[in-house]
Amino acid sequence: MPSRLLAWSSVLLGFALGGFFDGILLHQILQWHHLLSGLESGGFARIEGQILADGLFHLLMYAVAAVGLALLWLARDEFAQAGRGVFALLLMGFGGWHGLDAVVSHWLLGIHRIRMDTEVPLAYDLAWVAVFGLLPFLAGAWLLRRVRADAAAPF
Repeated sequence: MPSRLLAWSSVLLGFALGGFFDGILLHQILQWHHLLSGLESGGFARIEGQILADGLFHLLMYAVAAVGLALLWLARDEFAQAGRGVFALLLMGFGGWHGLDAVVSHWLLGIHRIRMDTEVPLAYDLAWVAVFGLLPFLAGAWLLRRVRADAAAPF
């Protein structure tokens, strides 16, 4: 089982990877939305402001990843023994990012949706959070339970 330090490292790295995945795929490749696509007025409503906000978002994800890597460096001696536990927590962090993003950014703040140019944005939100939020999180939780059970087994 990963120590608390290695667990935080894994969750933060998974969270940052989730943010990078979201930003690169949805903001840049598919161009379905930008971080502040839901804003209709002010400086961030223009494309230049949208791109700036996306860049600041990626900078924040780099900072989260840097903290995760620093914690990983501090826990490096135990990393090899905790392999599956680290992967489980990475999955949970990845899924956690997408769940948090959906609840806070899509539904509470309304600053963007997964697909802005559709008649039913909630359908895209729910499908996205199910596939990239719930499934990885539950897979990670299942794997972590297996790791804990294996660690408790007598042989």
